[in-house]
Amino acid sequence: MPYLAERLSSLRHEITDLQNLNVLYSQQSQHSPIERTASGVRESRLVQIKQELSKMLNRPDDTAVWWGSSRKPNHVA
Repeated sequence: MPYLAERLSSLRHEITDLQNLNVLYSQQSQHSPIERTASGVRESRLVQIKQELSKMLNRPDDTAVWWGSSRKPNHVA
């Protein structure tokens, strides 16, 4: 589970950064083409993050997907 906690923390930081950049963008009255493109990229990234979080909520039926990487394989001697 440490991976999940780290991933969620990383996404939280990224969302905060994107929101801060969007606030700065909205405070400007005029935008260059580069700024408009960057705004579109930020919007797209926020949608991607939302989709990733949604996938995290929808656990797969196969428990091996969730537990396979964290459990050590059983070795029969």
